[in-house]
Amino acid sequence: MEKVEEFADRLKAQLVEKGLTASDLARLTNIDRSLLSKYLHGTKNPKIENIRRMASVLYVSPEWLEGYNVEKTPKPVQLSPLENDMIVSFRSCDAEDKYLILEYIKNKARN
Repeated sequence: MEKVEEFADRLKAQLVEKGLTASDLARLTNIDRSLLSKYLHGTKNPKIENIRRMASVLYVSPEWLEGYNVEKTPKPVQLSPLENDMIVSFRSCDAEDKYLILEYIKNKARN
């Protein structure tokens, strides 16, 4: 695969496109804000796990986010009926409730 654009440039563009701030992305990915700042300024390259986290939140493929000449959107994932129901319910919540729900799920997943 050939790199056609820098990671930092694609990351910045996706934040604008999605209407997110760097602080939003840091919170949603659980990546330290100062580390994310280094990614955005191109002074540090992210580990693959952090690229995957950011790509998931931004709904782009990790390879595209890295700057490669590949499809931007990830391949669709098949969801179970329960997962679909959870997403529909989650989307009806306001931003503050979404954050609380996400934190609850992350905490449950760690235990």
